[in-house]
Amino acid sequence: MINIETYFKNADRALRGLNALAVPLNLTHVTKAIYEPILQDAKTMTAAFDQARQGKTAGYITLREKRATADVFLRAVRNHLTGPLGDTWSPLWAPLGFINGSLRLPDTDAGRCQMLEKIKNYFTNHPEQENAAQDYTAAKADTLCTPLTAAAANVENCKFETRAKRDARDAALALLDKKLVALRNELESVLDPMDPRWLKFFDRIPGDPRVPEAVEDLSAIPQPGGVINLDWSDAARASRYKVFKQIVGTDPELVLADTVEDSEARLTDVPSGAIVKLQIVPLNEAGEGAPSEVIQLQAA
Repeated sequence: MINIETYFKNADRALRGLNALAVPLNLTHVTKAIYEPILQDAKTMTAAFDQARQGKTAGYITLREKRATADVFLRAVRNHLTGPLGDTWSPLWAPLGFINGSLRLPDTDAGRCQMLEKIKNYFTNHPEQENAAQDYTAAKADTLCTPLTAAAANVENCKFETRAKRDARDAALALLDKKLVALRNELESVLDPMDPRWLKFFDRIPGDPRVPEAVEDLSAIPQPGGVINLDWSDAARASRYKVFKQIVGTDPELVLADTVEDSEARLTDVPSGAIVKLQIVPLNEAGEGAPSEVIQLQAA
């Protein structure tokens, strides 16, 4: 799965390369004027998609809250009415929406609203069975369906918008991919495969079969809750990194904890107070580079 932060980090590198070398290299097919708006559009469409997803998540949270509120009321009213109507189903329960010989609550929003409407009508016709102190009333039943229906409709709208924003993002990323391929193809016509200027545009030199250089400047900061944030300097020619950890006294040696594309990582579920050893190994298509020095710290 694509790591979007790493993807845009690499796309930004290509833009910096165009800023610095497009004129000296006489690039004409992919220039800054062509590439930058496409990159910006991809970022804009990605941000819009992320915002739509957040809206959908918030919509689902609200819908679950409205469902829970309705269910609490329906359950409470059912329990309240077991006195006059009995604690097992009988035809007396039918006017409240309990049918088919069951006192089971509905599991759909439409079913909830239908039962709320029937309870409202029942209490309207039998006001002596309301309990105003507990808010088991026709008026209360009348207030619960509209927000539930609105929340359900909002979720459907959010789902539609999220799909639309996703399609727009995918189209923008596809166009950006196409321009990156075109840029690479144009650079092949003006740069030798071993020219170090490739690194101004991309993360590796096409003709360089070497493994990455070693990672330097590895640092780690323990955070409360068993979290350790790691950061290190980019290693030349590295396309990804293996993160190794060893919990002293538990692990007999360093074990693989994660593989990441960016020069940072976040470890979780580290036992509080544990002594931890950490190491980073860079790698690319040619293989693994030399491992970093091992650092040691105590988890928070």
